[in-house]
Amino acid sequence: MSIVNIYFHDENIYNVEKKPPEKPPKPPLYHSRFEQQVRQETKSCKDDHRTMGYSKIPLHGPGEFLKKNCGPRFRATKSAPVRLCTSHKPPVPKPNEPRPMDGPAPCQVMKVVDFKKDNIKKVVTANPKKPRARYADTRKGDFHDLEKSGLTPIYMCKPKFGKIPQYLTRRKKDLAVQKERLVEETAQQKPRCSYVSQEERVELLRGLKQNWEKLQQEYQSLPLLTDTVPKMIRKAKLENNLKQLEKDILTIENNPYIYIYDEDQKDA
Repeated sequence: MSIVNIYFHDENIYNVEKKPPEKPPKPPLYHSRFEQQVRQETKSCKDDHRTMGYSKIPLHGPGEFLKKNCGPRFRATKSAPVRLCTSHKPPVPKPNEPRPMDGPAPCQVMKVVDFKKDNIKKVVTANPKKPRARYADTRKGDFHDLEKSGLTPIYMCKPKFGKIPQYLTRRKKDLAVQKERLVEETAQQKPRCSYVSQEERVELLRGLKQNWEKLQQEYQSLPLLTDTVPKMIRKAKLENNLKQLEKDILTIENNPYIYIYDEDQKDA
């Protein structure tokens, strides 16, 4: 087995893949040199009759007379055309009848109607009739109208028909009395909230600050080493009290208007 060593070569990996041929650039679009002139002329012609019509009505030239097949042409509509009856003439009017209009009368186009299908549709879509109330007074089946017999009560003939019953009037009176009583009780009740004046607020704030100073002095006088459980409990209690006092002082300072809600009146 022999080994061939190649020391000199001129291969290049960039030339292995062939690139597609470049497309030639498109030629520039054609623009007429009279484009702006045409636009200005057409714009001026349109603006003359935009709102109030032409300033001067343009007259037709001598060569624009009406020629054959040059008039307006109207397309036939899809609706059925009016057919004039030319074979049959209208009958002679009688002396008492009014005189008909001059000119040929249009022939009435008879429409074919399928009465069977119309009757079937009417029967299917119609509402069923309610049976009339009747009664039989003999065994052979002589029927009579039940409403006119007097066997069933007719509420329209009663003296209380259409009138408000008495229990509803009594109920309305009781509701009105209860409403008045509630209004009086609410008016007599004292307000549950009481307003704290500015003087009381200043005194309360001063007392909270004094308590905070006392607790702070007591907290600073604690020993540095807390090696027993009672010392730890006392220190934690003082810290909680100081935090609560700081929170209360901050709320009172930030809120100038304070209302106190009495819970005893609510429970009562």
